[in-house]
Amino acid sequence: MRPAAQKQKRDVMQKSIKTLSIAGVCAALLGASAFAETTWKPPSEIAPKAAEGAAPTAAQPAAQAPVDKEKDCADQAKAKGLKGKAKKQFKAECLKS
Repeated sequence: MRPAAQKQKRDVMQKSIKTLSIAGVCAALLGASAFAETTWKPPSEIAPKAAEGAAPTAAQPAAQAPVDKEKDCADQAKAKGLKGKAKKQFKAECLKS
């Protein structure tokens, strides 16, 4: 074979190998990501709660009670017409009880 023909054949072979290598890497990455997305499942403790709509825990009502009480005390102070320091003192006493 002539040297020019050998070089051309080598170039074609290198391009083919490069193209096949890139295609293989892309296929592997896409295949791995598709496999990972379809096989993941949440832990068994989380799945029932998500299906039921996440029932409230015991900590949630306790956290809401002070907010409701503070709003109620503020409304009472407003109804009495208290402002400034007097309102602050009334709210502090109201929240303690």
